Amino acid sequence: MVRIILASVLIIVSLVMVGLSIWLDFSDIYYWVSALIAVLAVVVYFSPSMKAFAIRRYRRGSQFKQYSLLYRRIAKKIKLSSNIYDTAWYLVASEENINETFAQFNRVNLSNMPANIAVYHVQGALIWHVKASHKAERAHFLSWLNHVRPKQPINGVLLLNDAFSLIQRAQKLKQDHLADVKAQLESLYLLSGYKVPLHLFLCGVNKLDGIAETLHEQNDLGALSFFLDGNNHKVTDTLNQAYDDLFKRLFAHNLHQVSLQLDEGFKRKQLLGPMQLQYLKLSVTGFVDELLDFNGLTVPFKLESFHLVESETASQRVNLATAHALIEVNQTRLPVVQESNLKPKAQLTKTFAEHVLPTSHGAPANRWKMWQHGIKQATMFTSGAAVLLLASWIGWQAYTYNEALHTEFRAVHKSYKANLDNSTFNIDEPSTIVEPLILLRSAYVNFNQAQLSKPWYALDVLTSIERAEHYQALYKNQLSVAIEPSMKKYLEEELFVYLELEDYLKVINVKDVYLSFSNRENKAVVLQYMSTSLLESGVMDELQTEHFIALLNDFYELGYEPVVTNDELLAIVDSQLALQDTNQLMYKYVKQLPQFNRLIDIRPALLGDALKNTILFEIKGESSSFLVPALYTPEAMQKLSFVPESEFMQQMVNNNHGLFQTPPTQRELTRIGNYLKYSYINDYTRFWQKYYQRLALKQSLTLQQVMDALTSNEKSPLMQLYGTLRNYVVIPTVDVPEVVPSGSVAKQAPKGVAVKAAKAEKLVKLASTKLDKQKLLDIAQANEHNEISEKIRQSFSQYQLLAGEQEAMRNEYQAFLQQLIALKAWMTNADDDVIPGLTYFEQIQSNRNIDAFSGLWLKQYSERLMQSLAVLTVEKTTQHVREKVQGYLQTHWQSSVVKPYSDSIAPYYPFALQGEDLNLNSLASFFASDSSVSKFESEILSHFLLVDTQYQMAIFNRNAVISLKPEIVQFFTQFKKMRRQLYGQANELQAKVTIKPLSLSPQLNSFTLSSGDIELLYTHGPLIEVKGVWPKDFSTEQLTVTLVDLNNQKQMQSYEGVWGLLRLIDKHKVSVDKNTLMMPYQNEAGATLTINEVGNTQSLLNPLFYGQLTVPLRLVQPLR
Repeated sequence: MVRIILASVLIIVSLVMVGLSIWLDFSDIYYWVSALIAVLAVVVYFSPSMKAFAIRRYRRGSQFKQYSLLYRRIAKKIKLSSNIYDTAWYLVASEENINETFAQFNRVNLSNMPANIAVYHVQGALIWHVKASHKAERAHFLSWLNHVRPKQPINGVLLLNDAFSLIQRAQKLKQDHLADVKAQLESLYLLSGYKVPLHLFLCGVNKLDGIAETLHEQNDLGALSFFLDGNNHKVTDTLNQAYDDLFKRLFAHNLHQVSLQLDEGFKRKQLLGPMQLQYLKLSVTGFVDELLDFNGLTVPFKLESFHLVESETASQRVNLATAHALIEVNQTRLPVVQESNLKPKAQLTKTFAEHVLPTSHGAPANRWKMWQHGIKQATMFTSGAAVLLLASWIGWQAYTYNEALHTEFRAVHKSYKANLDNSTFNIDEPSTIVEPLILLRSAYVNFNQAQLSKPWYALDVLTSIERAEHYQALYKNQLSVAIEPSMKKYLEEELFVYLELEDYLKVINVKDVYLSFSNRENKAVVLQYMSTSLLESGVMDELQTEHFIALLNDFYELGYEPVVTNDELLAIVDSQLALQDTNQLMYKYVKQLPQFNRLIDIRPALLGDALKNTILFEIKGESSSFLVPALYTPEAMQKLSFVPESEFMQQMVNNNHGLFQTPPTQRELTRIGNYLKYSYINDYTRFWQKYYQRLALKQSLTLQQVMDALTSNEKSPLMQLYGTLRNYVVIPTVDVPEVVPSGSVAKQAPKGVAVKAAKAEKLVKLASTKLDKQKLLDIAQANEHNEISEKIRQSFSQYQLLAGEQEAMRNEYQAFLQQLIALKAWMTNADDDVIPGLTYFEQIQSNRNIDAFSGLWLKQYSERLMQSLAVLTVEKTTQHVREKVQGYLQTHWQSSVVKPYSDSIAPYYPFALQGEDLNLNSLASFFASDSSVSKFESEILSHFLLVDTQYQMAIFNRNAVISLKPEIVQFFTQFKKMRRQLYGQANELQAKVTIKPLSLSPQLNSFTLSSGDIELLYTHGPLIEVKGVWPKDFSTEQLTVTLVDLNNQKQMQSYEGVWGLLRLIDKHKVSVDKNTLMMPYQNEAGATLTINEVGNTQSLLNPLFYGQLTVPLRLVQPLR
């Protein structure tokens, strides 16, 4: 724990030193000290681990030295080759209790040799046997092998197993041995990088009864070695096949030998030996399978061969046939037979030398380590050559560097002079002075950089210090000649221009820059202003401005005398600035900020996409009145903050250095912030109120467009408009951070200490507010944001849909929308009628049919645009319904009145003075009480009410009516009057006719008028009148008038049809208003007679009576 605390303290000290070095601009030595302290902290923290690592490395190194010394002693004793790879190295792995080893005369014996290591030398090969009990030392030994022979640590591994141990039932020792061998082989694989050849020796096969006798007569013992070629996948099959072949070979050979043997016991054992090997097969293959089992991982070795060898000492022998039988009955003690006195022939050393050692040259090697060795040799050679070349190069570079400095110095003078001669160097144009001066500056900067970072090979004895002084004096003098007058003239022009433009905030800032430059003060302010001004005015491009600012910075750094100012200009400036309100200037600055003075087109979000939806609204005013300044958006409100400590206010103070030449106090900033805040709120609300007032319905909208837009779209244009406007005028408030946790300790404290706890809690709050300035700033900004949001919302409180509650807004709009949907369904149903306009005509007769949407004209909506939509919808709907109803009425009028009159009445006499006579049945049908005209009057005209002087039918209300034409009223009045006159007497057409002669010309003898039952004959005598009834007594086909003169010459005139009497009256009536008719004879006076009532236009016998009936073509007055 102490170690962790100490490391933490050191790290904190290091970080503090780094922070102070950055803040106070300390020298680089502090950074190095901080780095050393941090390293020390790391060392302190990891010291136990580092200590343990060092100890392990030390012990490992000690072991490596011990093994290397041992090898050198062995190599010296048995005279091994100096090339370590000329000697084949093998590693022995065996069970702990195995006593089989190589012949003792092959063992290398040295004094002070480690007890756990045995080394054997067999025909030029070294065999290392590290005891299995010393696993840690064995791991060190394996690492040493990889260190001393990196290309090929060993040529193979010899695994020695005892045959007797293999058949025992104690499996734990065998499993431990297998695990140890596997770990050892895997370590070799990881260290060497290749699969190590493994040679498996099964020692002590002569411990099985009969093996020694079986091998005694064998001359070729090579069959006891099985070569598996390192193919681990087929090793079991290969081993089984080789084992079976060995059994067959030994058994066949022993059958031949038995016939030659006289000893019966020896014979039996000769035949028993192969059987013993066959019994051993299952244990051998099982052991090999377990050895190759790495749970799916790569096998880290190649099993090259398997060898059966005999033991030098086989004091006990076992019969496996008897052993297996005893195992079946769970007897653990195996019967032991008598020891054989035969000398072992298949010895371990001999088998190794004959069958394993010849394959040592085929052991794999680590090719990457071989490449590394070659690379190291090449690197040593090239390093020597590189050192020689480097020394030569250093000398040459030192010489050329100093020569280049002299050449550069001379070239600077020459280039600067040539540039002045070829350029138009004009103080009034700052851009012309940049190029020559930047040439000097580049040389000056390059020289200083060269002095500060000159190459390590440069020799100081060849450089001159006078060159640096000359560079600085020349550069400073030229800057004074060019920069000083150019800056003075430029800033004075800026003052004059902004003064003329009445941009007084710019004037204040330029004046501050002007005075700062004159007094060699506020370098950062002057540089910042000039870099911005030169670019904005277009005097210089970006590259020229960058160069000019660099020159001006150097002018400051090198120092100059104070510049004489233009006092007359400053006096004029001061007189104008004295009249200005700084608060207004600051607010003007806020509005002119680049992030706020850009204009935003919100029409897509406000009005919708014209390509996808019908635009219902438009923005009246100028062509650019739809644009919204970014200042009046919620995004701008997020960036604005009028809290004195806010970043915005501090940036405003920095940018307006002329107004704030001394840092303003908290009180001053608070006053300015309040003024800006309330000015912003007023302008914000004023702008959006005007913007909202400019919104109106789009001209030339159709009813279909309005209905589809409001009821069919996924999002209503009206709600989209109000939702968009709501985003700008109803700005969500933000959560105000809490100064201290909301839980009160005083409330939870006992009553006895509650007062003290409350005081302590108050002190904690006070301390927290003083310490956490950022939290206080967040609280102040959150409160300010909520205040602005609330005041803006209050200014729009009279607009329910804009600033009202969401639920109220939704309810009002849903009520409006439901009425529109009901109206649309009503119109759709009416428009689908077979007879156009009939449903409309029937529906408007009762208010119950239109109650579902009557609120559109009965209700006064609070929002202007919604009311405009309702008025437009009602207006367009009224117009549509009126057109449909008038169309229906006109069609009905044409079919019920105009067509019957035109077809059966108007073309005939007496309604037409020419043409055929009117059929009396047609006349009766037309004027009948159940005629189509009468039905039209009862079915249609009954719905029209007399209002003032017009008959009207209301559609939705009295403001929307359909008016009959005055001619229609006159027509039906005349129609009824004529019907009464025509059929007023028992519904029959009849008129009493009295014909009375008045006179007869002396030239005539008689006058005769005959028609049906009427016969009038008049001669010069008494005046006898004739009476009859028309048309009853005039039903013959014609009326005949005959005049006979004194010579008995006749003049006859005939008038066809039942209307012949009216034709006679129409042709011979003397006057319109008289009842007298005159029948001329040969164009002279003839007979004169009277017919009653023919001079009365209301008489059925007067043809003019029928001309009084005229049918208007149009029923209702046209739409206005």
